[in-house]
Order: sequence, then structure tokens, then C-alpha cells
Amino acid sequence: MDLKKEIQALIKGEVANDEETLKRYSRDASLFEVKPQLVVFPKDKEDLKHLVLFAQKHNISLTCRGGGSDMSGGPLGGGIVLDMTRYFNKITEISRQADPEPLGPELVAEGLVEGYAITQPGVWYRDFEKEVAKRNLLLPCFPASKEICTLGGMVGNNAGGEKTLQYGKTEDYVEQLKVVFADGNEYVVKPLPKQELEQKIAQNNFEGEIYSNLWKLIITDRGLIENAKPKVSKNSAGYFLWDVWDRKVFDLNKLVIGSQG
Repeated sequence: MDLKKEIQALIKGEVANDEETLKRYSRDASLFEVKPQLVVFPKDKEDLKHLVLFAQKHNISLTCRGGGSDMSGGPLGGGIVLDMTRYFNKITEISRQADPEPLGPELVAEGLVEGYAITQPGVWYRDFEKEVAKRNLLLPCFPASKEICTLGGMVGNNAGGEKTLQYGKTEDYVEQLKVVFADGNEYVVKPLPKQELEQKIAQNNFEGEIYSNLWKLIITDRGLIENAKPKVSKNSAGYFLWDVWDRKVFDLNKLVIGSQG
């Protein structure tokens, strides 16, 4: 199989397998080195859907990559590496609440208030920080590598940094994600109260199966899962099963966040 040729025929983005590119994407900021078979620069969500289905069909790993600043080897993979920075780099919306509740003494002192932003995963945090600062906002879960990391990478790694002990990690700031699941379809992932969770479970489709299986797992093995939760302030080793259901809200975001690699 000519992997490059087959994938290029499926997508609008670019595909590379030259030695220089493969070598560059074999490393991140860790000590590890894993050479991919191919590096792909997907152009839109339709490209992502095609790639997910292709990887599923041919049993090839698919690894998304942002800035490659991770120190755990998370963005490395021996299959197909997707660079999200070339095309998925738009900030769609930034909004500041007109009459917000204060976030805390330090943020009030700094003149910062609540707001929200909608972005693509390949947005560089350094660019995002400048844009939200124009509205006197800040995303305080930035890591030490904030000049060279992306927002998608922060989500994948559940990033945290100098303000994390006081203001929390990335998982505390993600309200909603659009995710392409293994069936090649895009889904909106957001916190669900019990009634909405039951509606998802009742769906006779791939999404319903995911919610149903996870719900059974979490309820059946609740004790084991909760006891397995690391007693640390910052954990970068997903999946965070213990945070998905807090007995009030079922939030699949907690499983996606920190799942890098």
C-alpha cells in the first residue's frame, strides 16, 4: 500500500513522508523518539473524518500534534501524525461578560473578569493570550511552554503551570468540545445532567453506545475508579474516569482532556 498516495487522494490537506519531516516529527520536548510513517496537515474537519475512518480501517495509529512542546512523548506516534497548526489555527470568538462575577481576589486586583472563547486546536497560546488580553481576560492554566504550545495541546495534556494551584488546570476551563469519534462523525461533547445523559444512552447509534458503556463502567466499578485517582495536584496521565460523573453531571470532556497519546 502506498500510504501517502492513498491518504492524499482522500483529503484536501498536505501529506509528507520525506526523511527531514519524519525526523522533525519524531521528537517533542521529551527524551523519546518515535518515527511516524506519515505526517499529515489536515485542512478541515472533513479531512479529519476521512483520516479517522482510514486509520480505523487499516489499524494505524492517529496522533494529533500541536506545538510539540510536551515532555512526555504524547504527540509522538508510529503511525500517522496530524499537525493541527497549519490550518486549524483560527480564534472564532472571544466574549467578555458585561456584568461578571469576580473570579477571585487576585484576578479582581488584576482587573480580570469572566468570559469565554471559541477556538480551533492549532491556535498558539501566545497568540490567544494577546487577543484575550485586549478584553482584559486571561486563561490562567497556561504551562511554562506557553510561548510554543497550542490550545489543543493544552487540552490533550490537561496543561497547568504557575497559576494552577490557585486557579486549576485546563480541565477546569473547557466547557464544550467538538470531537471526531472513531466512527468518523463529529459530536459536541458537553456536561450533561442525568436526564440528558439518559437520552444519550437511549440513542441507537455510536454516540449512544459510548455513553452507555461508560456509564455502566463508571457505575459498576465506581469504588475501584475513585480509589485509583492519584492523590496529586497535577496529573497528566489520563484517562480521568473518576472525574466524568460527579453524581450530578456526566461530562465526557473529562475523558477527552488529558488523553493525549
